[in-house]
Amino acid sequence: MKAPMMKPVDKNQTAYLFLPDVNQCLCCSLIASLLLSAAPAFAQKKGDEPQTVSIQREAITLRHPRDYYVPLNLKPVRSLQVSSPIDGIVHSVDVKPGDTPTSKTVLVRLDSSIPQAQVSRAEAALELAKQEQKNATGKNSAIAKAQVDLAEADLKIANIRLEQTIIRAPFKGEIFRTFTTPGAFVRAGQPLMELGDTSRLQVEIPLQREQAKKGASINLNVEEQAVQATVDQVLPLAPQFEKLRDLANSIASAVVLLDNKNNQYRPGQSVSVALIPRYSIAEIPTTSVTNTPEGVRKIQIVRENMIRDLTPQILGQIGPERLFVSAPFNRDDEIIVSSSQPLPDGTMVQPKLTVGTTQASPTTPGKGNTKNPPKKKVS
Repeated sequence: MKAPMMKPVDKNQTAYLFLPDVNQCLCCSLIASLLLSAAPAFAQKKGDEPQTVSIQREAITLRHPRDYYVPLNLKPVRSLQVSSPIDGIVHSVDVKPGDTPTSKTVLVRLDSSIPQAQVSRAEAALELAKQEQKNATGKNSAIAKAQVDLAEADLKIANIRLEQTIIRAPFKGEIFRTFTTPGAFVRAGQPLMELGDTSRLQVEIPLQREQAKKGASINLNVEEQAVQATVDQVLPLAPQFEKLRDLANSIASAVVLLDNKNNQYRPGQSVSVALIPRYSIAEIPTTSVTNTPEGVRKIQIVRENMIRDLTPQILGQIGPERLFVSAPFNRDDEIIVSSSQPLPDGTMVQPKLTVGTTQASPTTPGKGNTKNPPKKKVS
């Protein structure tokens, strides 16, 4: 037995609910008015009259999520590129990516031959100046003392240059990348490696202004794992988030922190938040959003004459009665606003062609034929 052919449902039509025979592998058939919502299952014996259900539905206009996509990823709260303080030749690289050096740990050694010779020369010059000071008399004593002071300053500079050939970690962290190898000539200021403190990670996200409070806990996803983060800074909306103003009236940027002492998260992991849509976007009535017994938000749609349950991503609200949601919509889906009885996911619907009056043949113009009101399109 085949299911009846289904025509587009008129908003003024009534729907019948056909329930399956438990001994047959048939789809349920339902005939509808045009008004929608959510539901449990039904069971009906063969031969029973079809049930009528009134469904209020609304056409939707979809927006593509790529128009609002902004990539987000975790970053260390503190990171830097360790650079060479002087020109020189790399003698050794004492760490590799993944190492976690403590503060003051040696990272890179530059060739120290020339700086060491400069120290020896400055020491000899200081010793000579001191001997001359001992033999100086009268006015020459003041000159000799100045020469000693100058030699001491030169020795201090030489020791600093020698010390700069040993490059140490400024804080405890993790080596992410190295950019040099032994034997390479480097200039002063040239990056040698990247170091970051991964004990806390951060990400800048768009957030509803009423949620953007310093110290507040917010929910986000790190590669599909739900986590809680703490708002550390509230900033004016960053330029990359400006496009999201189409979906929410009042938003701000917030820098949020994740505690990572157990190293469960890694820098670079992708982050998703409520205000950045992942699926197609539609504007729907707030009454279309309900909660399942488990507390999960749910909307229902009519898709090819079948009721489907979707889990929406709530974006921004437009006044008290409308809001933007993101969900795996198809182009011709219609959102259910309300229904006269619960409708389980997978229920088939079919329009009732007459509602108390005779409907004229579609091929012959009838006197009693009335035009159906146009479907409301939401932009």
